[in-house]
Amino acid sequence: MDDVHYINVDLEIKSRTDLSPIVDSFSNDVIVMYNGEWGKFFLAAFEGKNSAGVNEDIKFFCRLVECLNEKERKIWDESFSRIFDIGFQSGITPPSYGMSLESSVLNAVVNIGASIAITIYPMENRS
Repeated sequence: MDDVHYINVDLEIKSRTDLSPIVDSFSNDVIVMYNGEWGKFFLAAFEGKNSAGVNEDIKFFCRLVECLNEKERKIWDESFSRIFDIGFQSGITPPSYGMSLESSVLNAVVNIGASIAITIYPMENRS
């Protein structure tokens, strides 16, 4: 496929403490890509099971965070990095590609103390 397109949203959390309580809370609703030590800190990385679009995918993760119990939310709040990483596949068509985030999504991200990153994956070499 040579078209630029949205892939999904990953959520990556980095902390000085074990993130397993959050992973356990999320695990039925998402794919856990990683949970464990990562150098001198802990990393948990998730992706949604079904992509419904960038705004819906971020809202889904925000709702999961909002449903954390008090202990899990404390771990979330004390983590030093909480990033929604929006993934795109690059391509040669169309000549440009646009995507926008709804203000309600931006507010939800701010309200849970998270950030947004964008990753663009290169096209595969087809020669």
